Amino acid sequence: MNKRLIPTFLILLLAACGKNETNYKVEALKVTTETVSAGIANTGKNYVGKVEEESMTPVSFTGMGTVSKVYIEEGQYVRKGQLIAEMDPTQCQNAYEAAKATLDQALDAQERMEVLHKAQSIPDIDWVNVLTKVRTAQSAYDIANKALMDCRLIAPCNGIVGKKLMESGMTTIPSQPVCTILDITKVKVKVSVPEKEISLFNPDMNKGKGVTITSAALGGKTFNSTQFVRSVQGDALTHTYDVRFSLPNPDNELLPGMVVNVSLDTDEDDPENKTVTVPVRSVQQSANGDQFVWIAEGGKAHRRIVNIGPTYGDRITILSGLAIGDKVIVKGYQKVSDNSEIIAD
Repeated sequence: MNKRLIPTFLILLLAACGKNETNYKVEALKVTTETVSAGIANTGKNYVGKVEEESMTPVSFTGMGTVSKVYIEEGQYVRKGQLIAEMDPTQCQNAYEAAKATLDQALDAQERMEVLHKAQSIPDIDWVNVLTKVRTAQSAYDIANKALMDCRLIAPCNGIVGKKLMESGMTTIPSQPVCTILDITKVKVKVSVPEKEISLFNPDMNKGKGVTITSAALGGKTFNSTQFVRSVQGDALTHTYDVRFSLPNPDNELLPGMVVNVSLDTDEDDPENKTVTVPVRSVQQSANGDQFVWIAEGGKAHRRIVNIGPTYGDRITILSGLAIGDKVIVKGYQKVSDNSEIIAD
């Protein structure tokens, strides 16, 4: 090669390299950011609830016998004193007649002996025996009369017939329910609350807080309640506690067994509900398990380690790591790396 051509060749080569370096300069990445601010956390809780009656009264005969007639049906409204069912009274009637005859005999003997007693014609001990027989006969009569009356089963209270458990011809024994009567003028809604959330249901709820109860069976009709009772003993298997909310039911719309949705209302003015949230998708996890987000600062992307909290919908709570005013990259974060040049929208 001609030695005089070498310097010219080197100059051209260096010029070409300089031109290529200009062509390969990295362009700034376009990203979208969100400015961190203190917002209100959507801390509402939703539970599945079940409607229960205010009280349930089992109604049963006090004696044993055969049911001759049942006058009620399930779902029927009954009033206190209304006849519900009758039991075959034959045996009780016979016992009553025998007790009445014995009492009549004892009273007749008392009347006859009283004349002799006043005339002091009989010893006092004989008169005492007569009085004792009268009292014994009277007690037996009262028992037989009560048993005969108990062959008619009377409603002890007002309410709706829940379950009809006996039919005509069936044999009943003492304390075996013929039916149940439910009081649903007020009802209870029972929910099972996880133990980590039971602290939400405390007496402070009566200070403006409460729950909204929604019934799908009633076309989405809602009810509100702040009065509740919570159990103090949790379920050993599910680690839940029962909480029962009371609410009026004057139209008997809510029926025992209905499934409802129970949502815990939040107080937006409560400072404890103020928190920092970012889109869930913007939080990533490093190889060592740390959660982080990308921050736009000074025209560059910077990784920021954060501690996360509960998730509410498509947003997640940031417990620490971010400050008010920080700009979190919410779109385009997949393309950036530490100190990448960026252009934020």
